Amino acid sequence: KAQVSGVSSSPNPQPASAQASTMPAEDIPKLRWLVFGCGGVGGYFGARLAQQGQEVSFMARTATLAALQKHGVRIKSICGDLTVPPEKLGALIDTGALGKAQAEEPSAKKAKIADVFEADVIVLGCKAWEAERCLAMCRPWCGKDTLVLPLQNGVEGFDKVKNIVTSWGIGHALAGCCNIVSAIQEPGMIRHWAADPPYITFGEFEGEPSAKTKQVQSIFENCPGMAGHLELEAMPKIWEKFAFICSTTAVGAVSGPIATQDVIGNTPELQQLWRICMMEIITLARSYGLKYEDEWLENRVNMLKQAVGATTSCSRDLWAGKPSEVDDLLGSVVRMGKEKGVPTPSISTLFTTLLMREKLARSETELPIYPLLEGQKVLGTICNHKGQQLPPQWTREQKKAEDFKRPEWFICPMSSCILSGGNVEVPAGVEMAWEVELGVVINKACANVSKEQAMDYVGGYCVVLDMTGLSIGFEQMKYGLSWTRNKVTASFKPVGPFMKASQVADPENLTLICKVNDKEVTRDTTKLMKFTIAEQIADASALTPLQRGDILLTGAGSLGKLELGDIVEGFIEGMDSKYTVRAKMVAAKSSL
Repeated sequence: KAQVSGVSSSPNPQPASAQASTMPAEDIPKLRWLVFGCGGVGGYFGARLAQQGQEVSFMARTATLAALQKHGVRIKSICGDLTVPPEKLGALIDTGALGKAQAEEPSAKKAKIADVFEADVIVLGCKAWEAERCLAMCRPWCGKDTLVLPLQNGVEGFDKVKNIVTSWGIGHALAGCCNIVSAIQEPGMIRHWAADPPYITFGEFEGEPSAKTKQVQSIFENCPGMAGHLELEAMPKIWEKFAFICSTTAVGAVSGPIATQDVIGNTPELQQLWRICMMEIITLARSYGLKYEDEWLENRVNMLKQAVGATTSCSRDLWAGKPSEVDDLLGSVVRMGKEKGVPTPSISTLFTTLLMREKLARSETELPIYPLLEGQKVLGTICNHKGQQLPPQWTREQKKAEDFKRPEWFICPMSSCILSGGNVEVPAGVEMAWEVELGVVINKACANVSKEQAMDYVGGYCVVLDMTGLSIGFEQMKYGLSWTRNKVTASFKPVGPFMKASQVADPENLTLICKVNDKEVTRDTTKLMKFTIAEQIADASALTPLQRGDILLTGAGSLGKLELGDIVEGFIEGMDSKYTVRAKMVAAKSSL
C-alpha cells in the first residue's frame, strides 16, 4: 500500500496477511473510543480496536446490552475469531435509558448520566436514517477535540453530521465509510464472512489530516483483522464505495437472496445491469467534480466475482421486512440526479420496485396481508384457556393453564397451511380432531417486542382450523417433549381470509364457532385466554424474530374428533361470512 505520511493513495485494500505492523506496542496511541451500536459494523470494528488495546465503550440497548454485559463482544470472522470479555471493555451505555433524557439540555444530561467521559473518537455504527438521532445521544461524550467518525452508507448524510457537530461548538467531524460483509448472528455476536480484511476509509472534509486523525490511522494500521485508509481526498473514495453498494443493492435486492455478489458478477445479464447502474452513479459523481478512475470499476467487478455468498445489509433488511437504507442509497441517487440533471433511469426503476417493501416496513402504507405468501411460520399456544388441562395420557406432568408462567408454543412452517376451501389430507390410520382458533397476523418484522408496543405489530386477524392428529405425535409428550407430527403435517392448518385489525373492535372478547357438517360443535371465547395477545406477541418475538405474515394462534377452548369426508367450518360470531374458514377431511394420496 503506497503511503505518504500515513495517508493512503491506493484504492485497493491490503490482504489480511499484510496487516502486521512493526510499530512497538508502547508507541501505539491509546485513545478512548465510544462506538454507537454493536451491529455488523460497530461491533466488528469496536472489537478489533479493543483487541489492539484501545479503551472501547459501546452504546447499546435491550438484548444487545445484556449480552455485552454478560459475554462481552464476540466475533466469528474469516480474519480470525475473537471474544473481548466485558472486563476488557469500557463503559457499556444503555441507549434506552439515555433516550428518555433527550428532552433535557446536554449540560443537565451530563450531570445525570452515569459513565460520562470525554471520548477521543465517537464512531457512529448505526444505519444512515438513524444517524441524526444517534448522534444526539452521543453529545454528552463529545469534548473539544473529539473526532466524530460516521460509518454509514450513503453520501447525503455527511453534511448533516458535519453541521450538527459544528453546531455543538466542540468536536470535529470526519468523512468516513467502511467495507465489510457482516451481520448480527445473535445479540453481541457478529459474523463476518466476506471482505478480507474489512477496512475503514476516512479523512478530513477539507485540508490536511489533523494530528489526532493521524493517530487514528496509526491505530487502525496496528489493529488485527482490519485496515484503515486515511485519504487526502476522502470523498472520491467514499463515492467509489457508494457507487458499489448502491448498484449491488439495486440489482441484488430486486433479484432476491439467490443473487449474491458472486452471482451478480458471474452472470452476464446481471453484471451488465450492475454496470449500467454503476455508470449512472459514476457520471453523477463526476458531475460534482469528483474523481472516479476507470480502473476502480474493473476492480469492483473482480471483487463481486470473489465475494461468494455476500449480500448488502440493505438488501438483507429489505428481504427481512425491516426498515432499511434504500432511500439513503438508491433514493439519494435519484434525488441528486434530478438536481444535477444527470439521468438515472435504471437506479430509479429499481428503487421504485423496492419502495413498497420499505413503506411497509416503516408503516407508511397499509396493504392486506397474505400470510401464506408473505409469512414464514405459525406459532400456536398450548393450553392457553383458563380451566384447561393437558390430558394425563399425553403428558409426563399434568399441567393446567394456570400453571404456565408464560406461553408455551408449538411451531409450524407456513407450508403446513392451506387456504380456506382446501382439503386436509389425513395420513392413513390417523385419527383427527378439530380446533378453531383466532389467528393474530403480524404486520412487520419484529423481535424482543415489549408488551406495551406489541399491538403495534398486529396487522389483522384470521380464523384458523388447527387440525390435530390425535394418534400421531402425542407419544413423545409422555417424555416431556414438544409435539410436532400431530401439528405440522402438510395441510393441517386451514387459514381463513385476512381481516384488518380495525375490523375487530375487541379481539379478546370474541366468540369463535366451529361447525362440522353444518352442525355447531363448539362456541369458544377469547375472553378465557390466560395470556393476552400482547403478552403472546412479546413472548413469541423474544423466542424467535417474527416476520410480516406470520400467524400466532391464540389457543382453542375445546376439540372434537373428525372422520374422513367431514366438512369443518370456523368463524367469528357477528363477522361477515366471507371470513369463514372451511376445509374437507380427505384421505392423503399415496406417496407411491
